[in-house]
Amino acid sequence: MQWFDGVVNDKLSRLLARSSGTSITLVGRDSEYLKVLATSIVESDPKWSKRRYVEDFLLIEPENGNIGIDRIRDIEEIMLHRPSGDGKKYVLIHQCERMTDESANAFLKILEEPPSFATLIMTTTSWQSLLPTIRSRTVSMRGEVPRELMDELIAKYGKRVPEIFAASRENFTILRYFLEQNPDSVESASFEVPSDLDGLVELIKEDVSENSESTVRKRRAFVALSKNFIATDGFFSTFRRVSSVFTGSGSFERARELVKVVRSILSDAVIASVNPSSKSITNLDLIEWLVDFDLGKGIMTDFIWCDRFLRQRTSSLSSTLVALRALNSLSRSLLRRENGGN
Repeated sequence: MQWFDGVVNDKLSRLLARSSGTSITLVGRDSEYLKVLATSIVESDPKWSKRRYVEDFLLIEPENGNIGIDRIRDIEEIMLHRPSGDGKKYVLIHQCERMTDESANAFLKILEEPPSFATLIMTTTSWQSLLPTIRSRTVSMRGEVPRELMDELIAKYGKRVPEIFAASRENFTILRYFLEQNPDSVESASFEVPSDLDGLVELIKEDVSENSESTVRKRRAFVALSKNFIATDGFFSTFRRVSSVFTGSGSFERARELVKVVRSILSDAVIASVNPSSKSITNLDLIEWLVDFDLGKGIMTDFIWCDRFLRQRTSSLSSTLVALRALNSLSRSLLRRENGGN
């Protein structure tokens, strides 16, 4: 199966073949897709040896929400020694928009004059949030999941596709997993979530090793939890019942996941209000539910808040306050119609 855009692959391969001391930024909507695309480019370079993976390849990813200064020092260290022969070294900085200000400024010094044997590849879903001085020193290229893959998912799973479509659209790893599976081996029961609020809280907080199916289930739990805050008179009492989700270990990442879900619902609500059949809708399983609502006047402001939050480079905000803000955005942006919409 063709996972990648052949045009993008060819352009990157030619650029890397003729360049030395290169820095490239892959920009797109799906962070996981960009990571897999970048890795495939490295592995396809004949001047890079997989046998020297430890010495000649460095992967930098956010830790606790950020990329700190210590990881930039790791880049400096791997650049100290040349690879053997005429080989190459690669550094992949995944989600580079998550660098702290200190890290970004330190990284800028590396970007200004990378060694001739090194190639720096960055991935980002938020190009404009990078420092202008970083953007000016790197070649940017778009990398989007080919639409044909989503069409293949729809054709393969038919009426069952709404169960997995949203998570697959947001995460290339999940999309690839389900495209590689026999649909008969994927049971709908594995995506079912509790109908009660306490059960949803327990599921979301559950500390289990996540695979693609459990990730889909957990996302569906966030959606179900969010729906409890629509058209309710007991917003704050309901929030008190779920607030434990956003405290303790892992709370910030759970808050981020909630904001991602809320952003996707707000986006779909706007699209569905114009064209419920649009291919741009992510939450296919929510279309019939969404068309029962009118849109609040501030829905675009709330969408922009969610989007900006997800682009931030810091995790210093209170997870509880982030969750409260996101759920309040949803509550005031979707207004249930009177008399069934008549």
